[in-house]
Amino acid sequence: MKADLYPPSQRLSKYIDNYMLVDINWRKADQEFSTWRLIPFGQVSMLFLFGDSHRYTLEGPQSSMLKTRNAFMVGQLTKPIWLKFSGHTRLIKIQFKSAGIQQLLPFNMQEFTNVPSLDLEAVWGSAVNHLLEMLHGADSDQERVAAVNQFLEERILPPSELIDYVDYTIHQLKASKGNLSIGKMERQLGISSRHLERLFLQKVGLSPKELSKIIRLNCALTRLKSESGISLSALSHAIGYYDQSHFSRDFKSLAGVAPSRLLTESSAELFVTNGKCFA
Repeated sequence: MKADLYPPSQRLSKYIDNYMLVDINWRKADQEFSTWRLIPFGQVSMLFLFGDSHRYTLEGPQSSMLKTRNAFMVGQLTKPIWLKFSGHTRLIKIQFKSAGIQQLLPFNMQEFTNVPSLDLEAVWGSAVNHLLEMLHGADSDQERVAAVNQFLEERILPPSELIDYVDYTIHQLKASKGNLSIGKMERQLGISSRHLERLFLQKVGLSPKELSKIIRLNCALTRLKSESGISLSALSHAIGYYDQSHFSRDFKSLAGVAPSRLLTESSAELFVTNGKCFA
């Protein structure tokens, strides 16, 4: 399994965390998980496939799945998405910062929440197919990264109005691991919580409360990985919940499985959270 990370160009680094180049021949990967469960982590992705497509569903691994497009965006998710791979997967995934997508697509991002496959050809036309041809014919991953950098740099938009409010709040939410009073942010920023929520829904696709919950629960997943013996009661309080039942309910809505069953459920599939493999 090859999944290498590359940084974006300097011009794009304010909007993009990284590129991931994936190359897996599933015919020769008997020991690899071919079903992945992607847990929401508050960031939008774009994927350009120059190998075989895969399938996806929001309804569970046993339900019928739809075939991906060759170039698509995965909007913000509030529930898990299952991916099923076969053939030879070759792709580049662009991992945007939480509000970074606004500098390339000036849409109301709330419209694409829980939309797992927005066709990028419908947005950018035939230039997308030209990029896919370049990715397929490139001699190295470095050439592919350079091609994607050029493609995206040509589509950078002027800074969005009021985006600083959103970026600052996201930074504070992540620094506090999701435990931040929105009322406190309202006082710091000098804008109403309702105004801040509208900005978030438009530019991120989630409300500050939703993003806060996703950040907290991803912290819980990280703790479960590093401290498998931790009690659920201790974990729920450690990440800011008042009681275990509320934590378990939110966890299941995000991960599709109760925290008490996570390790046994994950034995048949690969969990991916924070953009990284969990189990």
